[in-house]
Amino acid sequence: MPWLSNWKYPLPEEDLISWTFDHCDYDRDKPIYIDLDTPTRTLSWTQSRQLVRKLCAGFHAAGLRQGDCVSIASFNDIMYCIAFLGIVGSGGVFSGSNPAYTPYEIAHHVKTAKVKFVLVEPELLETVLEGTKGVVDRKNIFIFNVRGQPCPEGFRSWEWLLQQGESDWVRFTGEEKCRSTAVARLTTSGTTGPPKMAVQSHYNATSWYTMTSEISVPEWEIRNLFPLPLFHVATVPAVHCGPLRRGHVAYIMRRFELEPFLAAAEKYRITVLGFVPPLVIAIINSPLRHKYSLKSVRRAGCGAAPLDRESGERLKALCADDCTFTQVLGSTETTGAFTCFYYPDEDDTGSVGNTILPNSDVKLIDDDGNDITEFNVEGEMCVRGPTIVPEYFENPKANAESWDAEGYFKTGDVVYCDRETKKWYITDRKKELIKVRGFQVAPPELEGVLLYHPDIVDVAVIGLPAPPNSDAERPRAYVVRRPGSSISEDQVKALITDKLASYKKLTGGVLFVDEIPKSASGKILKRVLRDEAAKEAVAGVGIMRASKL
Repeated sequence: MPWLSNWKYPLPEEDLISWTFDHCDYDRDKPIYIDLDTPTRTLSWTQSRQLVRKLCAGFHAAGLRQGDCVSIASFNDIMYCIAFLGIVGSGGVFSGSNPAYTPYEIAHHVKTAKVKFVLVEPELLETVLEGTKGVVDRKNIFIFNVRGQPCPEGFRSWEWLLQQGESDWVRFTGEEKCRSTAVARLTTSGTTGPPKMAVQSHYNATSWYTMTSEISVPEWEIRNLFPLPLFHVATVPAVHCGPLRRGHVAYIMRRFELEPFLAAAEKYRITVLGFVPPLVIAIINSPLRHKYSLKSVRRAGCGAAPLDRESGERLKALCADDCTFTQVLGSTETTGAFTCFYYPDEDDTGSVGNTILPNSDVKLIDDDGNDITEFNVEGEMCVRGPTIVPEYFENPKANAESWDAEGYFKTGDVVYCDRETKKWYITDRKKELIKVRGFQVAPPELEGVLLYHPDIVDVAVIGLPAPPNSDAERPRAYVVRRPGSSISEDQVKALITDKLASYKKLTGGVLFVDEIPKSASGKILKRVLRDEAAKEAVAGVGIMRASKL
Protein backbone atom coordinates (compact mmCIF):
# COMPACT_ATOMS: atom_id res chain seq x y z
CA MET A 1 0.00 0.00 0.00
CA PRO A 2 1.85 3.11 -1.14
CA TRP A 3 1.42 6.19 1.04
CA LEU A 4 0.77 8.61 -1.83
CA SER A 5 1.07 12.31 -1.15
CA ASN A 6 -2.18 14.20 -0.74
CA TRP A 7 -0.33 17.40 0.17
CA LYS A 8 0.95 19.47 -2.72
CA TYR A 9 3.15 22.41 -1.82
CA PRO A 10 4.50 24.97 -4.34
CA LEU A 11 8.24 24.62 -4.91
CA PRO A 12 10.87 27.04 -6.28
CA GLU A 13 11.87 26.85 -9.92
CA GLU A 14 15.07 28.90 -9.92
CA ASP A 15 18.76 28.18 -9.48
CA LEU A 16 20.05 27.70 -5.93
CA ILE A 17 22.15 30.87 -5.81
CA SER A 18 19.36 33.18 -7.00
CA TRP A 19 17.02 31.45 -4.54
CA THR A 20 19.57 32.12 -1.77
CA PHE A 21 20.27 35.79 -2.46
CA ASP A 22 17.35 37.32 -4.39
CA HIS A 23 14.66 37.26 -1.71
CA CYS A 24 16.35 39.05 1.19
CA ASP A 25 13.84 40.78 3.49
CA TYR A 26 16.17 41.52 6.43
CA ASP A 27 19.07 43.91 7.17
CA ARG A 28 21.61 43.10 4.47
CA ASP A 29 24.51 44.22 6.68
CA LYS A 30 23.52 42.05 9.64
CA PRO A 31 26.19 39.44 10.53
CA ILE A 32 24.87 36.06 9.39
CA TYR A 33 27.86 33.73 9.49
CA ILE A 34 29.95 34.09 12.64
CA ASP A 35 33.25 32.31 13.32
CA LEU A 36 32.91 30.72 16.75
CA ASP A 37 36.68 30.87 17.38
CA THR A 38 36.91 34.55 16.39
CA PRO A 39 33.42 36.07 16.75
CA THR A 40 34.56 39.40 15.27
CA ARG A 41 35.05 37.53 12.00
CA THR A 42 31.63 37.62 10.36
CA LEU A 43 29.88 37.71 7.00
CA SER A 44 26.71 39.58 6.09
CA TRP A 45 24.40 39.11 3.10
CA THR A 46 26.13 42.04 1.35
CA GLN A 47 29.63 40.69 1.96
CA SER A 48 28.66 37.14 1.03
CA ARG A 49 27.03 38.17 -2.24
CA GLN A 50 30.05 40.21 -3.31
CA LEU A 51 32.46 37.37 -2.47
CA VAL A 52 30.36 34.91 -4.45
CA ARG A 53 30.38 37.21 -7.48
CA LYS A 54 34.17 37.48 -7.21
CA LEU A 55 34.53 33.72 -7.00
CA CYS A 56 32.38 33.31 -10.10
CA ALA A 57 34.82 35.53 -12.00
CA GLY A 58 37.79 33.79 -10.40
CA PHE A 59 36.73 30.25 -11.23
CA HIS A 60 36.02 31.26 -14.81
CA ALA A 61 39.48 32.86 -15.02
CA ALA A 62 40.97 29.62 -13.67
CA GLY A 63 39.36 27.71 -16.52
CA LEU A 64 36.32 26.17 -14.87
CA ARG A 65 33.65 25.11 -17.33
CA GLN A 66 29.99 24.29 -16.78
CA GLY A 67 29.69 21.02 -14.86
CA ASP A 68 33.31 20.84 -13.68
CA CYS A 69 33.61 19.37 -10.19
CA VAL A 70 35.39 21.29 -7.42
CA SER A 71 36.33 19.60 -4.15
CA ILE A 72 36.92 21.36 -0.84
CA ALA A 73 39.28 19.65 1.62
CA SER A 74 39.00 21.70 4.78
CA PHE A 75 37.68 21.83 8.29
CA ASN A 76 34.69 24.10 8.89
CA ASP A 77 34.94 27.83 8.29
CA ILE A 78 32.57 30.66 7.43
CA MET A 79 34.38 30.95 4.09
CA TYR A 80 33.58 27.31 3.33
CA CYS A 81 29.96 28.36 2.75
CA ILE A 82 31.09 31.15 0.43
CA ALA A 83 33.32 28.76 -1.50
CA PHE A 84 30.39 26.37 -1.93
CA LEU A 85 28.17 29.17 -3.27
CA GLY A 86 30.95 30.38 -5.57
CA ILE A 87 31.50 26.91 -7.00
CA VAL A 88 27.81 26.41 -7.73
CA GLY A 89 27.34 29.98 -8.95
CA SER A 90 30.14 29.64 -11.48
CA GLY A 91 28.43 26.59 -12.98
CA GLY A 92 30.57 24.08 -11.11
CA VAL A 93 29.59 21.10 -8.98
CA PHE A 94 30.61 20.91 -5.31
CA SER A 95 32.09 17.75 -3.78
CA GLY A 96 33.47 18.12 -0.26
CA SER A 97 35.85 15.58 1.22
CA ASN A 98 36.25 14.50 4.83
CA PRO A 99 39.38 16.10 6.40
CA ALA A 100 40.03 12.72 8.02
CA TYR A 101 40.47 11.03 4.65
CA THR A 102 43.70 9.21 3.89
CA PRO A 103 45.39 9.52 0.48
CA TYR A 104 43.74 6.22 -0.50
CA GLU A 105 40.27 7.62 0.25
CA ILE A 106 41.00 10.94 -1.43
CA ALA A 107 42.14 9.11 -4.56
CA HIS A 108 38.85 7.21 -4.69
CA HIS A 109 36.90 10.42 -4.05
CA VAL A 110 38.48 12.53 -6.79
CA LYS A 111 38.26 9.70 -9.34
CA THR A 112 34.65 8.82 -8.56
CA ALA A 113 33.49 12.46 -8.55
CA LYS A 114 35.74 13.40 -11.51
CA VAL A 115 37.19 16.33 -9.58
CA LYS A 116 38.87 19.02 -11.73
CA PHE A 117 39.73 21.62 -9.06
CA VAL A 118 40.55 21.43 -5.34
CA LEU A 119 40.49 24.01 -2.56
CA VAL A 120 42.65 22.59 0.22
CA GLU A 121 43.48 23.81 3.70
CA PRO A 122 47.30 24.07 4.09
CA GLU A 123 47.36 21.49 6.88
CA LEU A 124 45.81 18.90 4.55
CA LEU A 125 47.90 19.69 1.47
CA GLU A 126 50.38 16.80 1.75
CA THR A 127 47.62 14.22 2.02
CA VAL A 128 45.63 15.78 -0.81
CA LEU A 129 48.65 15.96 -3.11
CA GLU A 130 49.32 12.26 -2.61
CA GLY A 131 45.66 11.36 -3.18
CA THR A 132 45.17 13.54 -6.27
CA LYS A 133 48.46 12.65 -7.98
CA GLY A 134 47.87 11.95 -11.64
CA VAL A 135 44.18 12.88 -11.40
CA VAL A 136 43.96 16.62 -10.65
CA ASP A 137 46.26 19.06 -12.44
CA ARG A 138 48.55 20.67 -9.84
CA LYS A 139 47.77 24.15 -11.19
CA ASN A 140 44.11 23.56 -10.32
CA ILE A 141 44.88 23.04 -6.63
CA PHE A 142 44.28 26.25 -4.68
CA ILE A 143 45.30 26.79 -1.06
CA PHE A 144 42.27 27.51 1.11
CA ASN A 145 44.25 29.60 3.63
CA VAL A 146 41.24 31.38 5.08
CA ARG A 147 42.75 31.74 8.56
CA GLY A 148 45.83 33.66 7.48
CA GLN A 149 48.12 30.67 6.97
CA PRO A 150 51.06 31.14 4.59
CA CYS A 151 50.57 29.82 1.08
CA PRO A 152 53.08 27.07 0.21
CA GLU A 153 55.49 27.91 -2.57
CA GLY A 154 54.39 26.81 -6.01
CA PHE A 155 50.66 27.12 -5.32
CA ARG A 156 48.09 29.86 -5.70
CA SER A 157 46.05 30.98 -2.72
CA TRP A 158 42.30 30.89 -3.12
CA GLU A 159 42.55 34.69 -2.76
CA TRP A 160 43.78 34.70 -6.36
CA LEU A 161 40.24 33.69 -7.29
CA LEU A 162 38.92 36.79 -5.50
CA GLN A 163 41.18 39.13 -7.48
CA GLN A 164 39.82 38.49 -10.99
CA GLY A 165 36.99 41.01 -10.94
CA GLU A 166 33.29 40.21 -10.49
CA SER A 167 30.65 38.47 -12.54
CA ASP A 168 27.10 37.38 -11.91
CA TRP A 169 26.38 33.75 -11.16
CA VAL A 170 24.83 31.42 -13.71
CA ARG A 171 21.09 32.10 -13.52
CA PHE A 172 18.26 29.94 -14.79
CA THR A 173 14.63 29.08 -14.11
CA GLY A 174 12.22 26.27 -14.85
CA GLU A 175 11.64 22.97 -13.10
CA GLU A 176 13.31 20.78 -15.73
CA LYS A 177 16.45 22.92 -15.86
CA CYS A 178 16.66 22.90 -12.07
CA ARG A 179 16.16 19.13 -11.99
CA SER A 180 18.83 18.44 -14.60
CA THR A 181 21.55 20.77 -13.26
CA ALA A 182 23.77 19.41 -10.50
CA VAL A 183 24.67 21.28 -7.33
CA ALA A 184 26.82 18.60 -5.72
CA ARG A 185 28.28 15.11 -5.93
CA LEU A 186 28.04 13.91 -2.36
CA THR A 187 29.75 10.84 -0.95
CA THR A 188 27.36 8.11 0.10
CA SER A 189 27.98 5.33 2.57
CA GLY A 190 28.90 2.75 -0.03
CA THR A 191 26.62 0.03 1.30
CA THR A 192 27.03 -2.08 -1.83
CA GLY A 193 30.70 -1.34 -2.49
CA PRO A 194 33.07 1.63 -2.27
CA PRO A 195 31.43 5.03 -1.64
CA LYS A 196 29.37 6.37 -4.54
CA MET A 197 28.55 9.95 -5.54
CA ALA A 198 24.92 10.99 -5.17
CA VAL A 199 24.07 13.81 -7.58
CA GLN A 200 22.11 16.53 -5.79
CA SER A 201 20.32 18.94 -8.15
CA HIS A 202 19.28 22.56 -7.75
CA TYR A 203 15.68 21.34 -7.55
CA ASN A 204 16.55 18.84 -4.81
CA ALA A 205 18.24 21.53 -2.73
CA THR A 206 15.64 24.29 -2.97
CA SER A 207 12.73 21.84 -2.61
CA TRP A 208 14.21 20.23 0.49
CA TYR A 209 14.82 23.50 2.32
CA THR A 210 11.43 24.88 1.33
CA MET A 211 9.56 21.84 2.63
CA THR A 212 11.59 21.32 5.81
CA SER A 213 12.24 24.89 6.93
CA GLU A 214 9.67 27.27 5.43
CA ILE A 215 6.31 25.59 6.04
CA SER A 216 6.05 25.94 9.82
CA VAL A 217 8.39 28.61 11.16
CA PRO A 218 8.66 29.52 14.87
CA GLU A 219 7.71 33.04 15.86
CA TRP A 220 10.86 33.44 17.97
CA GLU A 221 14.36 34.33 16.72
CA ILE A 222 16.35 31.45 15.26
CA ARG A 223 20.02 31.35 16.25
CA ASN A 224 21.98 28.32 15.06
CA LEU A 225 25.24 26.68 16.11
CA PHE A 226 26.67 24.32 13.50
CA PRO A 227 29.33 21.78 14.53
CA LEU A 228 28.54 19.25 11.79
CA PRO A 229 31.13 18.93 8.99
CA LEU A 230 30.36 21.18 6.04
CA PHE A 231 31.00 18.45 3.46
CA HIS A 232 28.00 16.49 4.77
CA VAL A 233 24.52 16.40 3.21
CA ALA A 234 23.13 17.70 6.52
CA THR A 235 24.74 21.05 5.67
CA VAL A 236 23.96 21.15 1.93
CA PRO A 237 21.91 23.36 1.58
CA ALA A 238 20.88 23.83 5.25
CA VAL A 239 24.06 25.65 6.33
CA HIS A 240 25.48 26.89 3.03
CA CYS A 241 22.26 28.58 1.90
CA GLY A 242 19.59 28.63 4.61
CA PRO A 243 21.03 31.32 6.90
CA LEU A 244 21.52 33.78 4.02
CA ARG A 245 18.06 33.13 2.62
CA ARG A 246 16.25 33.52 5.94
CA GLY A 247 18.54 35.90 7.84
CA HIS A 248 19.18 33.43 10.66
CA VAL A 249 22.43 33.88 12.59
CA ALA A 250 24.74 30.88 12.18
CA TYR A 251 27.77 30.26 14.40
CA ILE A 252 30.24 28.01 12.58
CA MET A 253 32.38 25.67 14.69
CA ARG A 254 35.67 24.66 13.09
CA ARG A 255 35.83 21.23 14.72
CA PHE A 256 33.48 19.73 17.26
CA GLU A 257 34.60 19.73 20.88
CA LEU A 258 32.05 19.16 23.62
CA GLU A 259 32.92 21.91 26.09
CA PRO A 260 33.29 24.75 23.54
CA PHE A 261 30.03 23.57 21.97
CA LEU A 262 28.12 23.75 25.26
CA ALA A 263 29.78 27.01 26.25
CA ALA A 264 28.81 28.62 22.93
CA ALA A 265 25.22 27.41 23.18
CA GLU A 266 24.93 29.16 26.53
CA LYS A 267 26.90 32.32 25.68
CA TYR A 268 25.13 33.05 22.40
CA ARG A 269 21.73 31.83 23.55
CA ILE A 270 21.35 29.36 20.70
CA THR A 271 17.69 28.54 20.04
CA VAL A 272 17.92 25.70 17.49
CA LEU A 273 20.29 22.74 17.59
CA GLY A 274 20.67 19.67 15.42
CA PHE A 275 22.19 16.54 16.91
CA VAL A 276 23.43 13.10 15.98
CA PRO A 277 23.03 10.32 18.58
CA PRO A 278 26.70 10.28 19.69
CA LEU A 279 26.48 13.98 20.54
CA VAL A 280 23.31 13.45 22.56
CA ILE A 281 24.92 10.56 24.45
CA ALA A 282 28.05 12.64 25.11
CA ILE A 283 26.05 15.56 26.51
CA ILE A 284 23.67 13.64 28.77
CA ASN A 285 26.53 11.60 30.25
CA SER A 286 28.98 14.47 30.74
CA PRO A 287 29.35 16.45 33.98
CA LEU A 288 29.65 19.49 31.70
CA ARG A 289 25.86 19.43 31.39
CA HIS A 290 25.79 20.90 34.89
CA LYS A 291 28.41 23.55 34.09
CA TYR A 292 26.69 24.98 31.02
CA SER A 293 23.05 25.71 30.28
CA LEU A 294 21.04 24.72 27.21
CA LYS A 295 17.95 26.50 28.49
CA SER A 296 17.88 28.84 25.47
CA VAL A 297 17.31 25.89 23.10
CA ARG A 298 13.67 25.80 21.99
CA ARG A 299 13.89 23.38 19.08
CA ALA A 300 16.14 20.30 18.98
CA GLY A 301 16.32 17.59 16.37
CA CYS A 302 18.28 14.40 15.91
CA GLY A 303 19.14 12.38 12.83
CA ALA A 304 21.72 10.08 11.17
CA ALA A 305 20.68 7.10 13.33
CA PRO A 306 17.85 6.19 15.71
CA LEU A 307 18.10 7.51 19.26
CA ASP A 308 16.42 5.69 22.12
CA ARG A 309 13.45 7.43 23.74
CA GLU A 310 15.05 7.80 27.18
CA SER A 311 18.14 9.57 25.84
CA GLY A 312 15.96 11.99 23.90
CA GLU A 313 13.96 12.80 27.01
CA ARG A 314 17.12 13.37 29.05
CA LEU A 315 18.42 15.83 26.46
CA LYS A 316 15.10 17.63 26.25
CA ALA A 317 15.11 18.09 30.03
CA LEU A 318 18.31 20.14 29.68
CA CYS A 319 16.72 22.54 27.17
CA ALA A 320 14.07 25.27 27.48
CA ASP A 321 10.83 24.33 29.19
CA ASP A 322 8.95 24.73 25.90
CA CYS A 323 11.61 22.95 23.81
CA THR A 324 10.36 20.44 21.25
CA PHE A 325 12.60 17.45 20.57
CA THR A 326 12.06 15.27 17.51
CA GLN A 327 13.87 12.80 15.31
CA VAL A 328 13.98 12.54 11.52
CA LEU A 329 14.73 9.92 8.90
CA GLY A 330 16.77 10.74 5.84
CA SER A 331 19.93 10.09 3.86
CA THR A 332 22.29 11.60 1.31
CA GLU A 333 20.01 10.33 -1.44
CA THR A 334 16.97 12.10 0.06
CA THR A 335 18.86 15.42 0.47
CA GLY A 336 18.48 15.08 4.24
CA ALA A 337 15.36 14.53 6.31
CA PHE A 338 12.47 12.85 4.47
CA THR A 339 10.18 12.32 7.48
CA CYS A 340 9.68 14.89 10.20
CA PHE A 341 7.56 16.49 12.87
CA TYR A 342 6.66 20.03 11.85
CA TYR A 343 6.99 22.68 14.55
CA PRO A 344 5.42 22.79 17.12
CA ASP A 345 4.74 19.02 17.00
CA GLU A 346 6.92 16.91 19.26
CA ASP A 347 7.37 13.29 20.20
CA ASP A 348 8.41 11.20 23.20
CA THR A 349 8.05 7.74 21.67
CA GLY A 350 11.24 7.46 19.60
CA SER A 351 9.42 7.99 16.30
CA VAL A 352 11.21 9.55 13.32
CA GLY A 353 8.20 11.52 12.14
CA ASN A 354 4.45 11.82 11.76
CA THR A 355 4.75 13.47 8.35
CA ILE A 356 6.22 12.58 4.98
CA LEU A 357 7.42 15.68 3.14
CA PRO A 358 4.83 17.20 0.77
CA ASN A 359 4.79 16.14 -2.89
CA SER A 360 6.40 12.84 -1.87
CA ASP A 361 5.36 9.17 -1.86
CA VAL A 362 6.37 6.17 0.24
CA LYS A 363 5.90 2.44 -0.08
CA LEU A 364 7.16 -0.46 2.03
CA ILE A 365 8.35 -3.72 0.52
CA ASP A 366 9.20 -7.13 1.97
CA ASP A 367 12.37 -9.13 1.32
CA ASP A 368 10.96 -10.36 -1.98
CA GLY A 369 10.07 -6.87 -3.21
CA ASN A 370 6.33 -7.23 -2.64
CA ASP A 371 4.31 -4.24 -1.43
CA ILE A 372 3.29 -4.25 2.22
CA THR A 373 -0.34 -3.22 2.50
CA GLU A 374 -0.87 -2.98 6.26
CA PHE A 375 -0.03 -0.62 9.09
CA ASN A 376 2.19 -1.98 11.90
CA VAL A 377 4.04 -4.27 9.47
CA GLU A 378 7.75 -3.77 8.91
CA GLY A 379 9.24 -3.31 5.47
CA GLU A 380 12.00 -1.53 3.59
CA MET A 381 11.09 2.11 3.01
CA CYS A 382 11.11 3.17 -0.64
CA VAL A 383 10.63 6.85 -1.46
CA ARG A 384 10.13 9.21 -4.39
CA GLY A 385 9.64 12.94 -4.63
CA PRO A 386 11.38 16.24 -5.38
CA THR A 387 14.13 15.76 -2.78
CA ILE A 388 15.28 12.35 -4.06
CA VAL A 389 18.52 12.65 -6.02
CA PRO A 390 18.19 11.60 -9.67
CA GLU A 391 21.15 9.21 -9.72
CA TYR A 392 24.54 8.09 -8.57
CA PHE A 393 27.13 9.79 -10.76
CA GLU A 394 28.18 7.57 -13.68
CA ASN A 395 27.16 4.37 -11.89
CA PRO A 396 24.43 2.63 -13.92
CA LYS A 397 24.76 -0.63 -11.96
CA ALA A 398 24.08 1.07 -8.62
CA ASN A 399 21.28 3.12 -10.18
CA ALA A 400 19.54 -0.01 -11.47
CA GLU A 401 19.85 -1.67 -8.06
CA SER A 402 18.70 1.34 -6.01
CA TRP A 403 15.70 2.65 -7.99
CA ASP A 404 12.73 0.55 -9.06
CA ALA A 405 10.64 0.82 -12.23
CA GLU A 406 8.21 3.24 -10.56
CA GLY A 407 10.97 5.66 -9.60
CA TYR A 408 11.12 4.74 -5.92
CA PHE A 409 14.52 4.85 -4.20
CA LYS A 410 15.20 1.93 -1.88
CA THR A 411 16.47 3.49 1.36
CA GLY A 412 17.60 0.32 3.12
CA ASP A 413 15.77 1.42 6.29
CA VAL A 414 13.30 -1.08 7.73
CA VAL A 415 10.35 0.84 9.17
CA TYR A 416 6.66 0.60 9.98
CA CYS A 417 3.82 3.08 10.30
CA ASP A 418 1.68 2.91 13.44
CA ARG A 419 -1.99 2.38 12.66
CA GLU A 420 -3.28 4.64 15.44
CA THR A 421 -0.81 7.53 15.52
CA LYS A 422 0.44 7.37 11.90
CA LYS A 423 3.95 7.83 13.29
CA TRP A 424 6.92 6.20 11.59
CA TYR A 425 9.48 4.04 13.41
CA ILE A 426 12.84 2.61 12.31
CA THR A 427 13.37 -0.98 13.43
CA ASP A 428 16.38 -2.17 11.41
CA ARG A 429 18.76 -1.45 8.55
CA LYS A 430 18.54 -3.63 5.47
CA LYS A 431 21.75 -2.11 4.23
CA GLU A 432 24.40 -3.27 6.66
CA LEU A 433 25.92 0.05 7.66
CA ILE A 434 27.95 0.34 10.84
CA LYS A 435 27.34 3.56 12.78
CA VAL A 436 30.46 4.97 14.48
CA ARG A 437 30.12 8.30 16.31
CA GLY A 438 27.67 9.63 13.73
CA PHE A 439 29.72 8.44 10.76
CA GLN A 440 28.57 5.58 8.56
CA VAL A 441 31.01 2.77 7.88
CA ALA A 442 30.22 0.53 4.92
CA PRO A 443 31.44 -3.07 5.35
CA PRO A 444 32.09 -3.53 1.59
CA GLU A 445 34.69 -0.75 1.66
CA LEU A 446 36.62 -2.40 4.51
CA GLU A 447 36.23 -5.82 2.91
CA GLY A 448 37.65 -4.49 -0.35
CA VAL A 449 40.75 -3.15 1.37
CA LEU A 450 41.36 -6.42 3.22
CA LEU A 451 40.80 -8.64 0.18
CA TYR A 452 43.49 -6.73 -1.69
CA HIS A 453 46.08 -8.36 0.59
CA PRO A 454 47.44 -11.60 -0.91
CA ASP A 455 47.26 -13.49 2.41
CA ILE A 456 43.51 -12.91 2.78
CA VAL A 457 41.26 -15.10 0.62
CA ASP A 458 37.85 -14.22 2.09
CA VAL A 459 36.47 -11.72 4.55
CA ALA A 460 33.27 -10.36 6.05
CA VAL A 461 32.85 -7.27 8.20
CA ILE A 462 29.99 -6.67 10.64
CA GLY A 463 29.30 -4.13 13.36
CA LEU A 464 29.29 -5.19 16.99
CA PRO A 465 26.79 -3.35 19.23
CA ALA A 466 27.98 -0.19 20.94
CA PRO A 467 29.23 -0.69 24.50
CA PRO A 468 27.34 0.92 27.42
CA ASN A 469 27.28 4.73 27.45
CA SER A 470 28.45 4.85 23.84
CA ASP A 471 26.81 5.12 20.45
CA ALA A 472 29.81 3.82 18.50
CA GLU A 473 29.31 0.42 16.96
CA ARG A 474 32.54 -1.54 16.50
CA PRO A 475 33.61 -2.93 13.12
CA ARG A 476 34.81 -6.53 13.31
CA ALA A 477 36.44 -8.51 10.50
CA TYR A 478 36.04 -12.25 9.98
CA VAL A 479 39.07 -13.31 7.95
CA VAL A 480 39.97 -16.48 6.06
CA ARG A 481 43.77 -16.67 5.68
CA ARG A 482 45.51 -18.17 2.69
CA PRO A 483 46.83 -21.65 3.61
CA GLY A 484 50.26 -21.30 5.18
CA SER A 485 49.81 -17.60 5.97
CA SER A 486 50.53 -16.33 9.46
CA ILE A 487 49.14 -12.82 9.02
CA SER A 488 48.24 -11.56 12.49
CA GLU A 489 45.34 -9.63 13.95
CA ASP A 490 47.53 -6.54 14.33
CA GLN A 491 48.60 -6.77 10.70
CA VAL A 492 44.99 -7.04 9.54
CA LYS A 493 44.03 -4.04 11.66
CA ALA A 494 46.95 -2.08 10.22
CA LEU A 495 45.63 -2.61 6.68
CA ILE A 496 42.54 -0.59 7.60
CA THR A 497 44.36 1.94 9.79
CA ASP A 498 46.86 2.73 7.04
CA LYS A 499 44.32 3.21 4.25
CA LEU A 500 41.07 4.45 5.77
CA ALA A 501 39.89 7.15 8.16
CA SER A 502 40.36 6.52 11.87
CA TYR A 503 36.66 5.94 12.59
CA LYS A 504 36.77 2.89 10.29
CA LYS A 505 39.29 1.03 12.48
CA LEU A 506 38.53 -2.57 13.41
CA THR A 507 37.72 -1.73 17.02
CA GLY A 508 35.63 -4.89 17.25
CA GLY A 509 38.69 -6.99 16.53
CA VAL A 510 39.62 -9.64 14.00
CA LEU A 511 38.37 -13.23 14.06
CA PHE A 512 40.20 -15.78 11.94
CA VAL A 513 37.84 -18.46 10.62
CA ASP A 514 38.03 -21.44 8.29
CA GLU A 515 35.22 -20.17 6.10
CA ILE A 516 32.69 -17.36 5.79
CA PRO A 517 29.06 -18.58 6.03
CA LYS A 518 27.28 -18.12 2.70
CA SER A 519 23.99 -18.99 1.08
CA ALA A 520 23.67 -21.37 -1.85
CA SER A 521 23.89 -18.39 -4.17
CA GLY A 522 27.14 -17.23 -2.56
CA LYS A 523 25.74 -14.34 -0.52
CA ILE A 524 27.51 -13.78 2.79
CA LEU A 525 25.17 -14.64 5.67
CA LYS A 526 26.04 -11.77 7.95
CA ARG A 527 23.03 -12.57 10.07
CA VAL A 528 24.81 -15.78 11.10
CA LEU A 529 27.90 -13.79 12.07
CA ARG A 530 25.82 -11.32 14.08
CA ASP A 531 24.05 -14.17 15.86
CA GLU A 532 27.41 -15.76 16.74
CA ALA A 533 28.67 -12.41 18.03
CA ALA A 534 25.52 -11.97 20.14
CA LYS A 535 25.98 -15.42 21.70
CA GLU A 536 29.61 -14.58 22.39
CA ALA A 537 28.57 -11.38 24.17
CA VAL A 538 25.98 -13.19 26.29
CA ALA A 539 28.53 -15.83 27.25
CA GLY A 540 31.10 -13.17 28.10
CA VAL A 541 33.60 -14.67 25.68
CA GLY A 542 36.42 -12.57 24.27
CA ILE A 543 37.39 -12.45 20.63
CA MET A 544 38.09 -15.97 19.45
CA ARG A 545 41.28 -16.53 17.52
CA ALA A 546 40.11 -19.43 15.39
CA SER A 547 36.73 -20.94 14.79
CA LYS A 548 34.72 -23.06 12.45
CA LEU A 549 31.43 -21.26 11.85
